[in-house]
Amino acid sequence: MEHLQSRRDFLKTSAKMMAGVALVSAGHPLMNASAEAIQAAPFPFPYSRIDPDKAEERGYKGYYEKGGCARGAADALIGLLADDVGYPFNQIPIDMFANGATGYGAGSLCGSLAGAVNMIGLVCQPDDAKKLTQELFAWYREAELPIYQPNTKSVTTVAKSVNCMESVSHYMEATGAKMGDTTRKERCAGVTADTAKKTAELLNAHFGV
Repeated sequence: MEHLQSRRDFLKTSAKMMAGVALVSAGHPLMNASAEAIQAAPFPFPYSRIDPDKAEERGYKGYYEKGGCARGAADALIGLLADDVGYPFNQIPIDMFANGATGYGAGSLCGSLAGAVNMIGLVCQPDDAKKLTQELFAWYREAELPIYQPNTKSVTTVAKSVNCMESVSHYMEATGAKMGDTTRKERCAGVTADTAKKTAELLNAHFGV
């Protein structure tokens, strides 16, 4: 008898719990939202004009504040639109570009270019992205960098390559600077700013804004 009473109590309690769950599931918006498929952002992302001067300044600051050239350039472009426009640019975490510093740790593609071409890839159709990427690379190979030098007057050098190793080595050979020197960091912060600005100019021209 005691066993049957315990079983009845258990069934009553279970029924009440199930009813409560059903009510919560039916009435709570978060419960409903979790069951719905989350829609992917459209591709390409809709482009809005980027002020080249703002990108330049933010790229320089981002080199120091975000940590390196790749995150600095990405923040100057993607981060700027995340702040100004919001979705879908605010869905891209800038820290995903952390591994781009020092040419992905291997002296390969300059991190500022890495951050920049990812922005190009987000907002352009594939064929257009390839074209703009090549324009940006051609500029980087031949430009006297850094152009943006808000705090110091540095020697400018021509990279003749899109790779971090060649770009930085040419500068260090011309100045005698070492990798850990403040002057070298200032140079790369300036290059990050230059690359972000040039990318903004290319994108604005491409979209006619």
